[in-house]
Formats: sequence, structure tokens, C-alpha cells
Amino acid sequence: MAQKKATPRFEAKEWNAAGATQFYGKARKRSYIVEVSLSERIRGDLLQQAVDRTLQRLPYYRSTFVRKKGLYYYADNDLPFLVTESKEPRIIGGEITNYHMLDVTWWENRISFAMFHGLCDGLGLNRFIEAVLYHYVCLKDGREYSDEGIYTEKIPYDPEERADIHAEKRKADVKKLKEMMGKEKRFRLPELQGQVVEKMYALPLRVKTEDFLGWCKASAASPATGAAAIMIQAIARENDVQEGVIMCVLPSSLRKVLHVEKTFKNCYGALFLPAAPEQARSLPAGELAARLRASLKEQMNGGFSELVCAGMNTVIHLGAKMPTYGLKTKLLAMSENKPQDTFFVDYVGGLRCNDYADQITRVRYLNAPPANGASFVLMSETAGYFHFTFTQTVASDRYYLAFAAILDELGIPYTKLPYESYLNPVVELPPEQRRPNK
Repeated sequence: MAQKKATPRFEAKEWNAAGATQFYGKARKRSYIVEVSLSERIRGDLLQQAVDRTLQRLPYYRSTFVRKKGLYYYADNDLPFLVTESKEPRIIGGEITNYHMLDVTWWENRISFAMFHGLCDGLGLNRFIEAVLYHYVCLKDGREYSDEGIYTEKIPYDPEERADIHAEKRKADVKKLKEMMGKEKRFRLPELQGQVVEKMYALPLRVKTEDFLGWCKASAASPATGAAAIMIQAIARENDVQEGVIMCVLPSSLRKVLHVEKTFKNCYGALFLPAAPEQARSLPAGELAARLRASLKEQMNGGFSELVCAGMNTVIHLGAKMPTYGLKTKLLAMSENKPQDTFFVDYVGGLRCNDYADQITRVRYLNAPPANGASFVLMSETAGYFHFTFTQTVASDRYYLAFAAILDELGIPYTKLPYESYLNPVVELPPEQRRPNK
């Protein structure tokens, strides 16, 4: 009888405080996926070389994790990082991917990047994707394209690339945070009430950068607040909201605020953009977007992001002190808390693709299903387009169609892309590491 293959033993390095809230909860964790489609069929041999070159400069993306006393630590993983041809994404974190928490696959003209959110955030993943795409097109075309802004061997390694914003405990002004959060009742989409999440639905559309950005600038809005305003109005049209506020949550990078621009690790907070139902129904979309931008600026200038971050820091360090894994989970499983918000706009910036942008035909971000159901507008700006993917846990296109109808009214051309359902694979997290037998 064949013996079961032994799991490699990895050596724990630094505690993953920044990603701590991503590990715990009742539901099994699932991967976060970014798909990039190119104008030509992918060559697997060149993609492997591109990944190898990227990992030479960015070795921390091949990390795995070790669990000790209920906490998760980064660990170096020198096992081969192998790309493969696969129509569907693979389970990451286990034997299939050599225990890496990041995986690269390809199918026809599409490259898929799957990662566990405990490894890094969306902007952290973008850095890896940009470098792989750069090396791939250089190898494929036999020429050197511009690598401006891309992490190649020309940029010396800086220890700040592994900075952890939650490694050290900070004080949180909980009273001030509660005051700034407000007490308004938040409208929750009726489709999500008491929902058991079984799959996700992705409804994509894209808009030329010049068209959407032009409208945003003319409205004194930003792309994120522009999308938020249109989605708020779409929700108000589709629901008879009589009380409370329609609340948009805007995840935000804290890299500049906390002076850790180079870190690849999780480095995010959140901003909250509420709109009263009467505002959503009566204001022009552009004016609502401008008001949301003013609110966003006020929060940023008032240190709201830092307050949210400090609050998370307090919970993370309190959770780390809990004596059992169960108690740690109770505190750190933030994503499973009672839902209070209406929807999310997650603007992950854009992928740098310099003078080979014409080879990128589509970008799609696919998040893991949230524990209590939610509606997301995932947006990025790459290769001359804003790519919007509406991901949600309900099989309905009414908010997507209402969003598109408002674009029509604003005179902003767009292209609808095919819908599909999906469910990202689970992540295999390590069990508690025991002392080796002597």
C-alpha cells in the first residue's frame, strides 16, 4: 500500500499581522482571482520563464504560511513554482501548487492569477501581475519594452517591500471612530437578507477611459465616487428606500497615508460614502458623485482611514492574545460579522502595461464570496478602458442593467460582456505545526 506523501515542514518567519483577519472564520477561505486576456494565444513555456524571472526579483510571492499557537506566519517556500494549462483555477495552498499561496494558469489567450488574500491585497497582487506580463511580452516578442514603474531587477530590493502595518500595536480612539462612523440605519439589498452563499455571479462591462474619466472630471468627481454615485442611483431606482442611507464602502489603500508605499502585504482600510434616498433620487449623477468625492476628501483629511486602521490593529492584537484558536476566530473573523452596508466599490487602480497596452484585451477581477452575501463593483483601469465587474451572490442583473441605463442617460458609451457564474476554489490553509519528533 502506497504511503501518503509527507507534508514539507516550513520554517516560520514573521507573524502575518497585516493579513490576520483573512485566515479565520467558519467558512473555508476561497481564492481571489485576476484574469488578463491577451490578443494572442498564451505560450506556456514563455509564461513559465516570465514567472521565474519575476520571482527572482520578488521572491516573497512564493511564500507559504505556518500556523503556530493559532497564529499564521510567513514562511519561505523554495519548492518549484509551476504554471500550468488549465481552464479552471486550481486549489492553492496545498500539494497541487507546492504549497504556494499564489498560482498562475493559462487557457487559450487568458492568464489567471489566483491568490489567497492573506498573502497580499489587490494592489500587492497587481505588482506581481505587472512584472509577469512585462517579462512575458518581452520574451514573446523578442524585444525590450518599457519597464517604467514595474518591479524588475533594475529596482533594488528594499526591506520596506515586506513592511507590515499591523506588526506593532497602536492605540485606537474607539470613541472618535464610532462618532465618525455615524449611527444612520444602512439600507441592505433585499436579495441578500438571510442568504446562504453558494456561488458568485460576474456581470462585466467596460468603458473607454477617456469617456468615463472625462465625465468624472467634468463632474469634479473621481472614478471611484463616479461609480459609487451611479450605483447608488441604480439601487434607489430598483428599491423603494424610505429610511436610512444607501451606504457604499470603499476599500482604500493606506500605503501613502502610512508611508509604506513599497509594501506588497495587505495594507488597506475603508472609507464610507452614505447617500440619503432623496439625494439618490433627486440629484443629477454628476452632482452626487461630486458630493461623494467631497465626503471622501473630508474623511481622508480628517484621518478617518488611520482611525479605521488603528481599530483593526486593536482587534488584531487582542485576537493574537486569545488563548485558544476558537477565541481568536471569534475576534478576528471580521468578514463574518453582521452585515451593515449596501454595496462595495473596490477600485484596484490599473495594471501598468506601458508600450504594450494594445496586447491586453480584457481584465477581470473575481473576488471570493463574502460570508453574508454582498454586491461589489470591482473596477480597474487598464489598456485604455475602465473594466467594471459587478460581482454578487444573487442571480439577478437588475442593478447591473440599471447602472448601464444611467450610463446611457449620461451619454457614456459602454460594452456589455457575457455574464457567468463562478465559485473560486477553496484555499488549503496549514494545520497547527507540531514539534518534530526527536
